[in-house]
Amino acid sequence: MYNIYFDKRILKVCDISDNAVKDPNAIIFNAGAASNLGELPILIDKFHRIKTMIVPTSADKIETTFRQICSEYRQINAGGGLVENGKGEYLLIFRNGLWDLPKGKQEPNEDIRSAALREVEEECGITELDMRELICITRHCYHQDNKFILKHTYWYKMVYTNGHTPKPQLEENIQEAKWVKKTELKKYLANTYPSILEVFSKSGIVTKQE
Repeated sequence: MYNIYFDKRILKVCDISDNAVKDPNAIIFNAGAASNLGELPILIDKFHRIKTMIVPTSADKIETTFRQICSEYRQINAGGGLVENGKGEYLLIFRNGLWDLPKGKQEPNEDIRSAALREVEEECGITELDMRELICITRHCYHQDNKFILKHTYWYKMVYTNGHTPKPQLEENIQEAKWVKKTELKKYLANTYPSILEVFSKSGIVTKQE
């Protein structure tokens, strides 16, 4: 399955037998000719009542269908981190009224792992991070210069063993950066983006139901 987020709305490309197809609140888009897939960004952008749109297809065509949809966007890459400290706490930032994870765009000729590490360091004012494995890739669509932009964000697990207090990067409109105990994550994640919930879910830290 592939998810593309439009703020708090979502476009799913999945197997026709996936449970998501049974969602009674979802709009099902039955792809015919490949050209029809180019209509999806316009439809979702125009009709805000669409909270979930699903494009079901056979298992052998999921990748092709997803890439056909992606071809309609200008695409960029970003990197971010899910950081845990020695106390088992997780690093969250507060920006634009929502709790988030530190992330940012990949610079030209920059390795994506390096981009993720740099962005966490810059946005939270910490260094000496231990890079671990890739957790997942989330996709988010937004407008820029009257064009649809599709951002692929590569999320890495990171471990921080230093005891310094994080400092939010104010020029990036980050109001707060703080360590949150696992037992307290639920109340913070009640006010976040669906893509951030996906990162925590794929990491195994919380379930989507939590």
